[in-house]
Amino acid sequence: MRGSRLVLVLVLTAAAFFAGGAMLSRYVAGGGPLSTPQGAASVYRQVLGDLKSHYYRSVNVDKIAQKGINDTLAALKDPYTQYFTPKQAKAFDQLLAGSYSGIGTELQPKGKRLIVARVFRDSPAAKAGVRSGDVIVSVNGKAALGQPVELVATRVRGRAGTTVRLVLKRPAAGRLLKLAIVRSELTYPLTTSRIIDDHGKKIGYVSLSQFATGAGEQIRQAVESLLKRGAQRLVLDLRDNGGGLVDEAVKVAADFLPSGSVVVSTQGLHSPREVLRTKDAPASTLPLVVLVNGNTASASEIVSGALQDHHRATLIGTRTFGKGVVQEELPLSNGAVLKITVAAYRTPQGRNINHKGIEPTIVVKVPMAAATTSGTGSSKSDPVLQRALRYLVTGR
Repeated sequence: MRGSRLVLVLVLTAAAFFAGGAMLSRYVAGGGPLSTPQGAASVYRQVLGDLKSHYYRSVNVDKIAQKGINDTLAALKDPYTQYFTPKQAKAFDQLLAGSYSGIGTELQPKGKRLIVARVFRDSPAAKAGVRSGDVIVSVNGKAALGQPVELVATRVRGRAGTTVRLVLKRPAAGRLLKLAIVRSELTYPLTTSRIIDDHGKKIGYVSLSQFATGAGEQIRQAVESLLKRGAQRLVLDLRDNGGGLVDEAVKVAADFLPSGSVVVSTQGLHSPREVLRTKDAPASTLPLVVLVNGNTASASEIVSGALQDHHRATLIGTRTFGKGVVQEELPLSNGAVLKITVAAYRTPQGRNINHKGIEPTIVVKVPMAAATTSGTGSSKSDPVLQRALRYLVTGR
């Protein structure tokens, strides 16, 4: 930053010398120091305007401006504060609505890499051989390393009938895979459920893919249906669920906690402390197990942490992702959206899980080959679900 200011001062000084002080006087008459948003915006507009009017070659101001915004947000070192173009913002809204055009994968950051957290059954990705745990190397020739997950996800999505070209790295194989996959219109139910009969006990199993609009109500309906079918114990599968809407997380927690229970508290520099509580009576008080893994993140961790802190559920699996912050979407004048971190959150017992995750009560290590079974409700070849069933039947 210091070097950039020095270059700017030298350029302005030279311009003032050769132009009789005109450029310097124009700069001084600007919007104030760079330390204020108004001053920085004024200077930035001047720079873009001068490039457009005086640079010796044609300048794509839109492209430069977007790069400037992305570089500004990168300086925060916060991977969750991101700029969405109007097109990306629309795609993200469609994803939270539960329907979109794409290939049927969910992505999750892992360090600077992006991995495939979930592959939906019968999707174009599943038919092409994409697996959970694959690392995204590039999308349509654009590198994915170090890129925001939502940006890469919007590149993967696109109009039905078009082709997306992926380069993947499969850790187990140690080689690159090049795939061309035709996108299609996808609408997936947020929940899947079934009854599992284990040693004479009827176990109600329900999984949730993401905390999109309606997640709380769909979980409640699924649980009530399982109860009517004679469920005596419950399993809530939040593996590979990367989160979503905080309001829906509170509603899902309310499906299992008494009315008035604290689910999560949030607080930020510009956001007063807020305590979110359940409002409705629970859908069930049956013994409950929650399945989690390293891709259980954000809103999923809010629910997992609340159920664990209230001793309402036993968590089984592996340590969760560790995203303990909350974002808001702020609309911008050009139709874009700024997804910005506004607060940190704490579990009901005040735990800060950011970058730490939640340790399950019972840890079950999962081979990579078995990771693709999460969310299917099949106990065969799923050691985490098998362990959950044993715990619910035997109590240990």
